[in-house]
Amino acid sequence: MKFKYLLISTLILAFFLKLNAQNSSKTDSLLRILKTAKEDEKKILLLYEIGLNFETTDLEKSKSYYRQARKLGKKIKYSLSEFKFISNYTFSLNMQGKLDSSLYWNLRGIEEAKKLKSDEYLAKAYFNTGTSYQYLTDYQSAVENYQKGLALFEKLDNELLKAQANDILNVLYTSMKNFKKAKKHGKLAVQQFQKLDQPQLYAYSLSNLGRVYGDSNQKDSSLIYHQQAEQIAKKINDEVLLATVNLNLGDVYLWKKRFETAKKHHETALQYARKNQLSDVESVALRGLSYYYMEKGDFEKSQEFAEKALEISQKNNLREEKVSNLNQMTALAYVSRDIDKAGEYEIQSKNLRDSILNDQIINATINTEKRFELDKKNTKLQLQEEKINRKNLLNWLLIGGLVALLTIAILGYRNYNHRKKIQEQKITELETEKQLLATQSLLKGQEEERTRIAKDLHDGLGGLLSGVKLQLGAMKGNLILTEENGNAFNRALNKLDESISEMRRVAHNMMPETLLKFGLQQALTDYSNGLSQGQYFTIDCEFFGVENRLENSVEIVVYRIVQELINNAVKHSEATKILVQVMRHDKEHLNITVEDNGKGFNFEEMKTKNSAGLQNIQSRVNYLNGKMDIQSEIGKGTSVYIECDLNQNG
Repeated sequence: MKFKYLLISTLILAFFLKLNAQNSSKTDSLLRILKTAKEDEKKILLLYEIGLNFETTDLEKSKSYYRQARKLGKKIKYSLSEFKFISNYTFSLNMQGKLDSSLYWNLRGIEEAKKLKSDEYLAKAYFNTGTSYQYLTDYQSAVENYQKGLALFEKLDNELLKAQANDILNVLYTSMKNFKKAKKHGKLAVQQFQKLDQPQLYAYSLSNLGRVYGDSNQKDSSLIYHQQAEQIAKKINDEVLLATVNLNLGDVYLWKKRFETAKKHHETALQYARKNQLSDVESVALRGLSYYYMEKGDFEKSQEFAEKALEISQKNNLREEKVSNLNQMTALAYVSRDIDKAGEYEIQSKNLRDSILNDQIINATINTEKRFELDKKNTKLQLQEEKINRKNLLNWLLIGGLVALLTIAILGYRNYNHRKKIQEQKITELETEKQLLATQSLLKGQEEERTRIAKDLHDGLGGLLSGVKLQLGAMKGNLILTEENGNAFNRALNKLDESISEMRRVAHNMMPETLLKFGLQQALTDYSNGLSQGQYFTIDCEFFGVENRLENSVEIVVYRIVQELINNAVKHSEATKILVQVMRHDKEHLNITVEDNGKGFNFEEMKTKNSAGLQNIQSRVNYLNGKMDIQSEIGKGTSVYIECDLNQNG
């Protein structure tokens, strides 16, 4: 059972001097000072410092002090009041999973930063807004905001900002499942925060780096980083970080089947989550405890925790969490042999997944509309500025008399025609953009439908077959069978296992999700790693010139060609080493090479048999206007070389 690794961004926390958790005695001292403080700028900063100290123990109390600081700032007209409030307040909102509210405030933060005319504040506002978009899985908007922030940061020489930028890039690439780049930036962030002697930021970056290794199934490395983060979090008494780290540690120990240790960490995470109102952490922790009791055979206790997890996800509208909790309830229903109940949970899970997918499409449309409205607003502001400038110019020119007035009239007329042409041009551009968006939406809908069918196969039918397997396994223990019938029963279970594996393979082959999201290089790497894991053979992949995405149709065809060639080598060659090379020398030419050290075959005899596999490969090569050369000898392995002309294909 897979649990969600939780991630914490250090960006907002670090950008606004959230450096070290303060002990309770200092907090008490600050509260005493607050009682006699005058209503001035110093009191505002004091309120923010008190709120900062409560961020690691009580997020609601922290937010209350930030609101007090904002109210006082407005009263005394403190110039940084609104910007400081937004930067601190959104950190607490993110930690509580209130992501829509955080995005709303961060967008306002950009406008406030522009008023302050500070590159540093504006860069921080862009990064905080990018983080909000990232949490909402709108990666396009996240990248746009990060790029704007990075452009401004390049003007600033600050080691702390560089560390923060690396940490946020780690977070972004992890969310995009580009683990190679995520590890690169994550390691840099860890090293930089350690040198800067920033224990809290160092701990958060360790936790984020541990998440990368956990998501890429390098659990031992993940465990080391999370343990280091936990040690620091305990020293500085950061309860928010302790909640997340304990949850991630629980996931690692579940994977290692050290269930008692996993239980301890999930219980600790649950305690901190409830104290700090971290609803998403609470839901995952409850599900982890449900899984623990299911493994122990205490299905009644497991059901209790699963129901609590489902209730939390429903109450807080955590839809992804709700899907996972419904899947857990489905598994428990099958174990309890309540087929009808299991079917109900499966239907609820499927409907919710479909709803989430539809909402993602709607959100993408809304984001496009928001960008359009923002462009309209900027255009309106520009026109207003032009109007003001024109009026000022008119006032000066009126002094010059009739000649100046005539000149202004001529300029005004020309300016009117010019603006009219600009408006007509913009209308044309908007119509073109609208048509383009409609076409893109249609294509995207077609691809998503194929993906949805693959998911339904994997999650729906796969879950049902797994439930049947559990039932048959449970029945076996309650039946008295002869040795012959017992062997037959075991063979049936084995066949069921094979059916499940085959169904999942078909679902993945139907439309590999990694190919659509991250491109050909990542998809082939994941496929090769998954195929060779735990096997007697290894698959080495080398890529050159394919970092930039090819056309979607071309990537799918190339993926299918390499997939078929690898499968042939695995099934027939008895090879121990397989080499895959995909190289793009320029925009027009792409070369594919697949070699193995297997037993080889007589190619002339193979051609006479009209192999269906080779025919499929050849047809795809023809689609790419390519040529294929196969070299093989008995006992000397096989080499397949393909050269494609992408320009002709386009």
